[in-house]
Amino acid sequence: MKSHWLLDERVTFLNHGSFGACPRAVLEEQADWRRRIEAEPIELIGRRGPELLDAVKRDVGNWLGMRTEDFGLVTNATEGVNAVLRSLRLAPGDELLTTTHVYNAVRQAMRYVAGESGAGYREIDLPVPVASEQEIVEKVLTGISSKTRLLVIDHITSPTALLFPIERIIAGCAERGVDVLVDGAHGPGMVPLNVQATGAAYYAGNLHKWACCPKGSAFLWVRPDRQAGIHPLVISHLFEQGFEKEFSWQGTRDLAAWLAVPRALRFMADLGWDRVMAHNHAMAVWVNHMLCDRWGVDSISPPDGRMLGSMATIPLPALPVPLAHPPAQDIPRLQQRLYSEFHIEVPIVPWGGQTFVRPCCPIYNSPADYQRLGDVISAICSR
Repeated sequence: MKSHWLLDERVTFLNHGSFGACPRAVLEEQADWRRRIEAEPIELIGRRGPELLDAVKRDVGNWLGMRTEDFGLVTNATEGVNAVLRSLRLAPGDELLTTTHVYNAVRQAMRYVAGESGAGYREIDLPVPVASEQEIVEKVLTGISSKTRLLVIDHITSPTALLFPIERIIAGCAERGVDVLVDGAHGPGMVPLNVQATGAAYYAGNLHKWACCPKGSAFLWVRPDRQAGIHPLVISHLFEQGFEKEFSWQGTRDLAAWLAVPRALRFMADLGWDRVMAHNHAMAVWVNHMLCDRWGVDSISPPDGRMLGSMATIPLPALPVPLAHPPAQDIPRLQQRLYSEFHIEVPIVPWGGQTFVRPCCPIYNSPADYQRLGDVISAICSR
């Protein structure tokens, strides 16, 4: 499979989850759209742009269970999350709520919006290891207060790679009259997904990660009863003409990434979505077991893998006592050393007072890649 990607053969690439990786055929499609747009910019952007993007949205909507009028294309999930947060009308005494597993960019956006309006910001502490989905559901729902206006919950958490039971959390929030915004940065392409069926008020998802679309392709879905109050971050010509139209035009942009999305979806569909997701999940479960056993550490999720998608977060093996808690500045040094000295690209994650590694398991990697990671980390820690 690796021959379909442009990844450097000298690098053991275990960080698909950060920015994704795009197949050659999709990059060729994107380049072709760029050439066509440069040849006829007014025709393809000004006149036919809406029609071309509508065709993209039909493919994405059919795949993820969304009506085209209920979502807009954005450049990344963080932009989609910000569009929702910046559209809310909060007041002093209101509260934005999330968990300690929140992606830091989303944390900062929530803190900013809360601070601007005098509202509160709070994180529910969900320590690891996590024993079950029920534990997550109970702690999140117990954490909701009478002040909570919005819960922001990850579909698959970025630092800890846990698959959260979002449908059960959303249903519990609905009983309490609280809207839910799902940060689905890793959802599309990692797990089977029908966005509308989740029951969320809002869902922001990336296409450039596990769907292997070009970078800069993502979406924001908004439930119909919440669309009137949601606006894109860039207010442009179509302001107050409705949710769908406002998100269809926010000024001049490079449309090529979005226009190549259907090619990426066809590429992955030809491999078989069910087969790809099953393969990636099985690899992640195996990697979690293998590295935990190799390093003598405990899994932070249930051993049967039901709370894993296509990546796993694993504690680093024990270091000598003086180094047991490396300073924050040592973490990027370790990650850089893994890349520069050993040609391994993998995230090193500081979280909850511990240091973890988060190998990702896309279709183009093999077991030997992760066994090599185990060898190298063991050697570094022993030294």
